Amino acid sequence: MIHGFVQVWLEAGREGQVFTYANPDRLVLGPGDLVAVRLQGRRHGGLVVETIAEVPAELLGRTLEPVLELLQPAAVDPRWRAWIAQVADQCHTSLLRTIKSALPAGWLGQRRKTPLSRSSVGAASRALARSWVALPADQPDDPLPTTERQGRLLQALAERGGQLPLTALQQVEGYSPAVLRTLERRGLLFRCPPPASPVSDGPVGYRLTPAQQEAVAAIEASAPAQALLLWGVTGAGKTEVYLQAAAACLARGESVLLLAPEIGLIPQLLDRCRQRFGAQVLEYHSGMGDAERVRVWRRCLEAAAESVALVAVGTRSAVFLPLPRLGLIVLDEEHDDSYKQESPMPCYHARDVARLRLSGCGARLVLGSATPSLETWLRCQGEAADTRLLRLPERIGARPLPPVLVVDMRMELVEGHRRLLSRALMGRLQHLQERGEQAVVLVPRRGYRSFLSCRSCGEVVLCPHCDVALTVHRSARADGAGHEWLRCHWCDHRSAISHRCSHCGSTAFKPFGAGTQRVMEQLAAELEGLRVLRFDRDTTRGRDGHRRLLERFAAGDADVLVGTQMLAKGMDLPRVTLAAVLAADGLLHRPDLRSSELSLQLLLQLAGRAGRGERPGEVLVQTYCPEHPVIRHLVDGRYEQFLVEELALRRQAGLVPFSRACLLRLAGPSATATATAASSLAEHLRPTLLAAGWMLVGPAPAPVARVAGRSRWQLLLHGPAGTSLPLPSEAELRQTLPTGVSLAIDPDPLSL
Repeated sequence: MIHGFVQVWLEAGREGQVFTYANPDRLVLGPGDLVAVRLQGRRHGGLVVETIAEVPAELLGRTLEPVLELLQPAAVDPRWRAWIAQVADQCHTSLLRTIKSALPAGWLGQRRKTPLSRSSVGAASRALARSWVALPADQPDDPLPTTERQGRLLQALAERGGQLPLTALQQVEGYSPAVLRTLERRGLLFRCPPPASPVSDGPVGYRLTPAQQEAVAAIEASAPAQALLLWGVTGAGKTEVYLQAAAACLARGESVLLLAPEIGLIPQLLDRCRQRFGAQVLEYHSGMGDAERVRVWRRCLEAAAESVALVAVGTRSAVFLPLPRLGLIVLDEEHDDSYKQESPMPCYHARDVARLRLSGCGARLVLGSATPSLETWLRCQGEAADTRLLRLPERIGARPLPPVLVVDMRMELVEGHRRLLSRALMGRLQHLQERGEQAVVLVPRRGYRSFLSCRSCGEVVLCPHCDVALTVHRSARADGAGHEWLRCHWCDHRSAISHRCSHCGSTAFKPFGAGTQRVMEQLAAELEGLRVLRFDRDTTRGRDGHRRLLERFAAGDADVLVGTQMLAKGMDLPRVTLAAVLAADGLLHRPDLRSSELSLQLLLQLAGRAGRGERPGEVLVQTYCPEHPVIRHLVDGRYEQFLVEELALRRQAGLVPFSRACLLRLAGPSATATATAASSLAEHLRPTLLAAGWMLVGPAPAPVARVAGRSRWQLLLHGPAGTSLPLPSEAELRQTLPTGVSLAIDPDPLSL
């Protein structure tokens, strides 16, 4: 018998599709339930979005497939869905597309037969401490085949309660590091921390500074849904404040969400949380497999039913986790652009999404940074401020902030020194080993050389699919030689290097600039015996790439860590006494409204890596523009004065945050069709925008006008601050575009 009908959303297409199914009498279904259905002869997982009493008119006379099975009731909480609807409205994106973005990939297709027990909260995600090994709490329905040796290790773990010290596992017959790595890679066992008490008060012997005590007390005393900015200089102990506030939440039975801007910052934060809170800690980010993220998501749902409080550590996507009784949200390095999702839609900022979440759950929001964003700082000012400012003005132990030495590279040239590394930098690096110290060197670009150019006619080798120069990469060999190739950092196109210009035929075809690979090679050649590691996206690939490389550096396997911008973010390495920047000019002169703010934030964050231990630190900046305002503020360390000056300039010019912006991005395989579509869309929108007091700029080609063979155009909208976007719905906008031309709506873009 059939008892009404249900609208079921299936994870298909760009934003999924909704189909109507019959609701059998044996099932009691409601919105938010996860169900199994059949579509075109195949079984699918789907989400019930609505129950209806009668079949839709367009389906009258047709026999509808029944729902096969209820997989999980209330898989999407009504309050969670209501909040996601707010996010969709803020991002000007459809509700279903936003739900699809929020849920982990493959979530609808996963099934569970055995629920996780309360004692296995933390085993659903890979624990990264090195001393213990455990079986995953959620075993697959169909066991994966294993070799005899692999099977013996898994059986030994199962017979001993599913968790063992690695030293004990090494005694099992058949053990080898290769077997262990294979089982880890297949997800059949995980590294995990040793058993710990649920909550500890803090490290033994650690005493909070007066400023830390005041910050923790202020967070505890704040009202529900309150936002706070924790402005602490680098090394002031912001993380310990987060952990103390988290411990208080857990003691009340409330969950905690700790966000970091990039995966590379997760290992240190995760380790500290696991040491403090043990098995209550979950990990969630895009570096994990789909099945792992689904397990974490389901654990959050089960914890709600069990009244278990959790601590989730992750990147921006973790802001959507359905944590039970959420009491605290922390965004560490809140100024970081990595919190902004630019593609695909919805184009959300984790900070804005977290603020929206506060009103629905009553959690407190802590935004931590040594260089807060101008927008967050502004919200702390004046009588209408909605964010409370807390300060940590000094480093732990009253250690001084490192002084900044600016090297004028123009003078280096005048005095006959034409090398990549200044004499001052070389002099400091050559004494690192004898002092037992380390250095970090920031290079604005990864790769070997920036680009390949003809010195006769100026021709630059571009990517055939994107309007950007190809970067020179090199693979080194033991004999000192190496293979070079060209690579696009936008679409990953690769090609061989030509040594003759295709435009004029000249052989004066040389690589220009220097990337991380080239700097690393130069350091090794200039300073014999100096041990160097490279830290960029090419060397930190894989689940544990960041952790493995940082562990090697922390263990003393290298004297210098050469890396890109990720090097400046949140790392605590006490032996680092020197932080250097090569070619700072590449950061200072970007064609971006926020270039000064971003550059100063990055340089101050990098400076904060030096002198965090017992020995004092120093910062060295190589530049051809030592008089640039950013360099001046870096030297004097007066970041707040910079914010005051920058805010005055923005106010005078009527720029963000004293106005609103929205970027419409169009892309298609045909340059002509895409340009025509952009012009038609502009004419369609112009009357509505003018009536609402908004201005339209463009259409114009995007700064990178072609990526992966698709032409890109954009329209920039400007309007009064605090107003909503005067745009039709996403669906209406798409109807105005021809087939093949895509549209992305980016409210409040951080970059053009």
